[in-house]
Amino acid sequence: MRVVSSQAHRRWAIVAAGTALLCALPAVVSAWPVPGPALSAGQLRARMMASARVAYQGYAESNADLGLPALPDIGDISSLLDGSTDQYAWYRSADQWRADVLTTAGETDTYQYGDLSTFEWDYGSNMLTQIVGTEPVRLPRAADLLPPELGRRLLSYAGKHARVSVLPGLRVGGVDAAGIRLETPSAATIVTAVDIWADPRTGLPLEVQVFCRGQAAPVLVSQFLEVSFAQPSVATITPPEPGPTTGFDIAGLPDVERILHGYGPPLPASLGGTSRAAGVAGLPDVAAYGSGFGRFAVIPLPRGAGATVLQAATAAGTTVQLGSGTAVVIQTPLLTVLLAPTLGGPVYLLTGTVTAATLERAALQLPDNA
Repeated sequence: MRVVSSQAHRRWAIVAAGTALLCALPAVVSAWPVPGPALSAGQLRARMMASARVAYQGYAESNADLGLPALPDIGDISSLLDGSTDQYAWYRSADQWRADVLTTAGETDTYQYGDLSTFEWDYGSNMLTQIVGTEPVRLPRAADLLPPELGRRLLSYAGKHARVSVLPGLRVGGVDAAGIRLETPSAATIVTAVDIWADPRTGLPLEVQVFCRGQAAPVLVSQFLEVSFAQPSVATITPPEPGPTTGFDIAGLPDVERILHGYGPPLPASLGGTSRAAGVAGLPDVAAYGSGFGRFAVIPLPRGAGATVLQAATAAGTTVQLGSGTAVVIQTPLLTVLLAPTLGGPVYLLTGTVTAATLERAALQLPDNA
């Protein structure tokens, strides 16, 4: 039998303790208190808003639990806003960036290459697609969930009337981040708070959390797990050249202005007690009402497309009686959608981060429902 001396026991205890400390080091570093920012909430917000010029590269993860129903032609959007999305990003400027979405099935890369050209590379199908043209509105894409883009969009959407306060610091992706909380005084919205942490030096948003009424946990979280402020090379954000075995296609954007033009009478200056806000350039028949997180949009849909969406929504939502007509409401933790058909006219789509009651009051005052 071998006898181990007390001195050897001490040596092994030191080795074991050192190993345990080494394994726990990432968690210890992450939990270490972060010094509070020297910036005021207003100063930090201004830096975040001005961070579109800040170059970066990193790995981000977003988690959403919005409970969107399956509606026609938005399958990719439903999966994007219900579940986890992992992506690598390289960003030089607003018109020079790349975002790679990683899934169990493969990888899809998006390249922004100048003002008018977006490229999508699908590894699974070995296909490169160039998307040309401008778009006044579009469906969400994965890159919209990256913390910098999401944070700046929510700051802009919140408007000047949102209350802003300083949050305790947080270490995000290895950076000591400073945070602010946005809260809105509007009773119409279902958003209760938006928390954004950013690099205090550059203002680049690094983590975003969105809280909604009736939900204890945030319904949307986007954060960098790794981030660097090194500027990516031009070669990194340049789309690949099509090869002999690579498919290539050019796709034009749909003419949204033509599709949505003239499908209903002019929308009024106010709806449901809220004033009409500035609309989308190039879409005179689409209107926005209210401000901040209490804002909602009204879109007149052509009868064919509107009937298709209404039929799908009826199976997923709740019918409500509005005046002499029946509307359909779809309520998610973050977004409310109401579809109101009219007799011989358009199907109105009303949507926003607002309560169902807000949209129902507005729908009662639509031209064909008055």
